[in-house]
Amino acid sequence: MNQQKDRAVRLIRENLTSAVAAWQAWYTELIETFRAEMCYIWGAGEVGRAAAHIAAHAGGRCAFVDRDAGKWGTHIGKAICISPEELRAVRDPLVLIAVGLHGKAVAAQLGEMGIRRVIDMEHISMSAMYDDLCDADPETVAERAGACFDLLADEASRDVLLTRLRGFFDFVPGFGKYRYYDDIYRGDQYFQDDLIHFNEESVLVDCGAYTGDTLADFLRRGLPFRKYIAYELSHKNYEILEKNMRVHGGGTGELVAYNCGVGARHEKIFYSDVVSASAITAEGIPGEIVRMSDHLKDEDVTFIKMDIEGAERDALTGAAELIRRCRPELAICVYHAISDLWEIPLMIHDIEPSYRLYMRHHTPLIYETVCYAVI
Repeated sequence: MNQQKDRAVRLIRENLTSAVAAWQAWYTELIETFRAEMCYIWGAGEVGRAAAHIAAHAGGRCAFVDRDAGKWGTHIGKAICISPEELRAVRDPLVLIAVGLHGKAVAAQLGEMGIRRVIDMEHISMSAMYDDLCDADPETVAERAGACFDLLADEASRDVLLTRLRGFFDFVPGFGKYRYYDDIYRGDQYFQDDLIHFNEESVLVDCGAYTGDTLADFLRRGLPFRKYIAYELSHKNYEILEKNMRVHGGGTGELVAYNCGVGARHEKIFYSDVVSASAITAEGIPGEIVRMSDHLKDEDVTFIKMDIEGAERDALTGAAELIRRCRPELAICVYHAISDLWEIPLMIHDIEPSYRLYMRHHTPLIYETVCYAVI
């Protein structure tokens, strides 16, 4: 354990400032490139549409590239979709891979096509993750991250944290450069049988329920529960969530959905609704945030899952009394900001020191790192 912690602390002390500067410079260069020329987005699905939104916001033009022949020649929004063969005819194109888990295969295909100016969509996401470290003191960050290593309960968790930190602080961005996490990736997100347990009296809280993907996974596994409570901020996603709840049913368990987000206090807010990710903004679509300790004061909660686009710390603040009262098992996403990797485990420990903390990573990409807390 000390060796992993020491390596992480040294990495942060030596590389944090230069890594933040490198990613800021890379992102600035990328946005300028978007403004100057056409960007070809490989993948016309949800991730691709999110990439097109970023390019358009930067003032750039884009076209989609997709293997689906049914999309060729059609417009998705204002952007036309072309075939890979049409892309091959473009001289030195700028290509943004936006296909999620299939990115490695697409990168290999682009390499075979001789296309060199390639970036994966997740690197744009990585640039935003550095925002809260722009003015951070390396010594303070190293101390906080080191304290997190001391709390993690097993070797696998410490491997995940060290590997994720190396991915941020020991990686130079650029065209044709990729970082994957096959060495720490494991499946069954939220359903780690050695950590999380369900029974007929389980009361589950799903924060960031989206359209019911986690619920569908839960029901598909045939797991027992008494009540499933889902929070979803997006009106659009909530309507689909409600429909899916009616279609799937809960078997012997009760299904309840609320069209609101969770946070540190009850308040009216605005949010953006870009593809699958809803986030609180200064203006946009009106919505509501509730404080879980108040909203669920009459529930004996046994499990809480959070994947709420960077609002996890606020939500934990609002759920602190609930967590102390019920001591539910927790599955909290820690990948929306780099500092989430250590700050959220430290926060959980401060709320309830009796928890044992674990960290698992559930894709080969930068997304879906989860902190599990169990009694």
